[in-house]
Amino acid sequence: MNRHVSPLRFGLTFLVTFAILMGSFEASRGTAFERVFVEDLILAPTCALIHAATPGDQVTRVDRTLVSPGANLHVTRGCEGVEMFLLLMAGIVAFPAPRKRRIQGLLLGSLLAYVLSVARLMALHYTLRYSPGGWEALHGLILPLGPVILMALFFMRWTSHGVALKGLEPSPDAA
Repeated sequence: MNRHVSPLRFGLTFLVTFAILMGSFEASRGTAFERVFVEDLILAPTCALIHAATPGDQVTRVDRTLVSPGANLHVTRGCEGVEMFLLLMAGIVAFPAPRKRRIQGLLLGSLLAYVLSVARLMALHYTLRYSPGGWEALHGLILPLGPVILMALFFMRWTSHGVALKGLEPSPDAA
């Protein structure tokens, strides 16, 4: 297997793969698949963890909203973290790596994306409930950007194992 690919080929493969994945997810809007994926696999565990950590918050899930006496967090499309996973998936598909390494990256990356998505939603709930003044900064910048940066760092670490983009390999005298 050729473990070198040009940055242009990587970029194009990444964009096409991400467009297909995102288009497929958009096509699932309003379907049972979307409800199970978002509500049952992301929001229900988030609600359960909040309840376990702070039972006094009395959090319940109603469709895509985490409801408590002090805050209602409605999770709209794009706030559940699916795009972060799709970006990672497109990057792993586009990068030249052996199948076993790709599967490993997808499994570990999916776990990381899941944990970050749930943690982000928990942080948003607690911010809305206990510090609504911090909502704009956390919701608008820090909590969307932080998980993406962590996923990018994961991807960079994953790509650093024995594969390279043509022309971007480190020189032999580089430290």
